[in-house]
Amino acid sequence: MRERANKPVVGGRVGARTLLDGRPVILLTANNYLGLAGDPEVIEAACAAARDYGNGTTLNPPLATTPLHEALCDTLAEFHATDAALLFNSCTAANVTVACTLVGKGDVIFSDRLNHASIIDGCRLSAAETRIYNNRDLDHLEALLKQPHDGAKLVITDGIFSMEGDAADLPRMIALCRRHGATLVVDESHAAGVTGPGGRGTAAARGCLGEVDLYTGTLSKAFGGFAGGYVAGRADLIEKLHDHGRFWMFTTAIPPASAGGALAAIRRLMQDDALMRQLADNTERLRKGLKALGLTILGHDHPITPILVGDEDKARAFSAELLKDGVYIGAICFPIVRRGEARLRAQPSAAHSTADIDEAIAIIGAAARRTGLIG
Repeated sequence: MRERANKPVVGGRVGARTLLDGRPVILLTANNYLGLAGDPEVIEAACAAARDYGNGTTLNPPLATTPLHEALCDTLAEFHATDAALLFNSCTAANVTVACTLVGKGDVIFSDRLNHASIIDGCRLSAAETRIYNNRDLDHLEALLKQPHDGAKLVITDGIFSMEGDAADLPRMIALCRRHGATLVVDESHAAGVTGPGGRGTAAARGCLGEVDLYTGTLSKAFGGFAGGYVAGRADLIEKLHDHGRFWMFTTAIPPASAGGALAAIRRLMQDDALMRQLADNTERLRKGLKALGLTILGHDHPITPILVGDEDKARAFSAELLKDGVYIGAICFPIVRRGEARLRAQPSAAHSTADIDEAIAIIGAAARRTGLIG
C-alpha cells in the first residue's frame, strides 16, 4: 500500500483546539468560522436527522426528498434573499453545474483570475468560452464585456477570495452586468455566515443583498462543517439547474445528517449574531497581534489572515515549527498560490477565547524569530 502523505491526523472534535497525531494543538487553520463544527446542539440536530431518516435516502434528488432537505433549501433562499435554492454534494459540484448548465457553446464566461479552483474547473468543463480578467480589476472586466459577442454572458467571482481574504466589489459588478446584459454568479463559501449584517455575505456587507442573480456556497465552513453545497438565486435560473444540471440530477442527495445539522446551524445564526461578533473580535485581535510582531499580513478585516512568507521552504518550516509548539497553521504553496507568494493562512474561529488567540500570537512570534522571518 502506498505510504500515507505526511499530514496530521485529527483525533477528535474540531474546535478552538483539537488533537493532531494525538497531541493537543490550537487549531488556527480551519474553516470552522463560527465554531459550529463541534457545537453540541448542532451535532445533536445532525444525529437526530440520522436517527429519523437513516444514513441517506439512496435516491437522486429528482426522485424524492425529505422535509429536512426542503426546509434547508427554503432557509438558504431566505438567508440570501433569493427566490429558491438547490442542494448539491459540494460547492464544487454547484460551481461546475452552474458553468456547464447556464451557458454553453457560443456563450462566454468571465472569470476572475483568482477564483476558487472549483470555478476554474467548471469553466474548463463548460462548452462556453472563458475569458479571464485580472483579480478584482473591473476596468479589465468591462473591457472584456464590451467586446462584440452575440451569445449569453456569465460573470462569476468569489465573494471573498479564499487565499487573500479580499472582497469582490459587488455593487460595481452588478452595475456592469446589468449594463452589458450578463448574469452575475457569486461564490459565498467564505462569506456566508461570516461577512455582512447577520452573516448574509458579501452582498449584504456592500448593501446590495437581493441584487445578485445567483449565489453558490457550502455547508462545510461557517454552517457547521457538513458535507454539501448549494445554489440560491432567481427562480428561472434555479429551475434551469433543477431541470438540466447533471451534477444535481445524477448523484444521490446529501445525507439527512448534513441537511439537519446545517439547518440548525443556519437557523441559529439567523436568530443570534453573537458568534459572528465573537469571530470579529478574535479576527481583530489576531490581526493586530501579528502585525505588531512585524509579520506581513494580507487582506483586511476578514478572518482569512494570510501571513506572507514568500519562499516555499521557509513557509513549510514555519508551519512545522508552529506545530511543534502546539499551533497548527497550514502552509499554502505553489500551485495553490503563485511561486514566491507562499504563506500561512491563519483563520480564527468564534470558538477561540481571548487566551487562545494571545497564546497563539506568542507562539507564532517565537517560531517566526527561529525561522528568521522577524528579528
